[in-house]
Amino acid sequence: MVNIERYINDFLGNDPLQTYFVACSGGVDSMVVLHILHKLNKRVSALHVNYMLRGEDSEKDQQWVEEFCSRKGIPCHVKRVNLQQYLNKTGGNLQETARKVRYSYFENFKLKTNIRIVLGHHADDQVETFFLNLARGGGMMGLACMLPEHQQYLRPLLPFSKKEILQYARDEKLNWREDASNSSAKYNRNKLRNILLPEMMKAHPDLTESVLTLVHAFQQTQMDLQSKMKLITDKIAMDGMLTFETYDQLNEFELNEIFRQLELSPTYAAELTKLRFAHIGKFIVTRSNIIRQIIVERNHFYFDKEDASLIPDLKLEMVKSLPLEFDKHTIYLNPDKIKGRMYLRNWTEGDRIKPIGLKGSKLISDILTDAKIPHHLRRKQLVLVDEEKVLWCVGFSISREAIAHANCEKLKVSLAE
Repeated sequence: MVNIERYINDFLGNDPLQTYFVACSGGVDSMVVLHILHKLNKRVSALHVNYMLRGEDSEKDQQWVEEFCSRKGIPCHVKRVNLQQYLNKTGGNLQETARKVRYSYFENFKLKTNIRIVLGHHADDQVETFFLNLARGGGMMGLACMLPEHQQYLRPLLPFSKKEILQYARDEKLNWREDASNSSAKYNRNKLRNILLPEMMKAHPDLTESVLTLVHAFQQTQMDLQSKMKLITDKIAMDGMLTFETYDQLNEFELNEIFRQLELSPTYAAELTKLRFAHIGKFIVTRSNIIRQIIVERNHFYFDKEDASLIPDLKLEMVKSLPLEFDKHTIYLNPDKIKGRMYLRNWTEGDRIKPIGLKGSKLISDILTDAKIPHHLRRKQLVLVDEEKVLWCVGFSISREAIAHANCEKLKVSLAE
């Protein structure tokens, strides 16, 4: 069936610099993809993951892929992992863990330039994914299922059914390995594939076509949503701000898409709803390495990327005289007035300082409020302290309790660059 070859050739285009890494299990779908890309003279390599779950069968799968690649002159990369041993230590769902291991391996190759990872998913997989995501309560993205191209992953077989792929393999006299676990009824996908869907298709012969039509509609809606929300996520990436005016106009799908693009869990979208009318300065901490906190400001949320726990080093130097002019970034202390250890830390509620020029003391929070410092910057505010008192609200106020004068030793204190 040249139709599959022609479609894949058109799908991939003609970029001589592009290299395609085919995720190849040894099954018919991935063997067909690998065979076609090689036949089309593409720059192709194979990626095989051996989970070592099925004993001799797992070894034969690996050997099968390696021997095919050797005959065709295709580079073959293999990752071996004892998945059961890994699960015994960490726990978790076998299929989900296998998927994470597999995609983590693929990600290593995505880092290179002119690389695409090619997967063997087909139309039947798309139908199964639709019903599985529907059962899980998947949102717009879930019902859009698998995209033909997404983040360097390509799925050129999506328009074709398993039946068509099998026919192509027979016509080309291709051989492949059958994974016995595909018939096991203990996995939800296999129950759907082998029991539920065949029965549904008996009653509704056009089920596959109907589902794929729905998936296409959801994909188009999702792409429109992605494009529309990218304008907002680009602004958040640029200045960290999502204004309340914009937020109040977003629906649930739009908000979830923003969080997906920011690589944040949709659960934080629900937390943001609770945060909307919270006091200024209230925040939620995320588990993301990109966005660390979301903070309520006067008229917007601030998506903070910086780690407030990073404390710079102090630069200390004994000097003989005081400067004619002072600046906010350097102070001069009398070492005899410093009690015990001196160090930098983030300020905390209740911190007070006795500022030069004022009687009594003043809360650090009041100093920051008077200076109109936004709350996302306040949490990074540093104070220099000894074991008894605050010596310096860095950049704003210096304590009179340990300040140097002309007739004492002078310790110059600044932040190391």
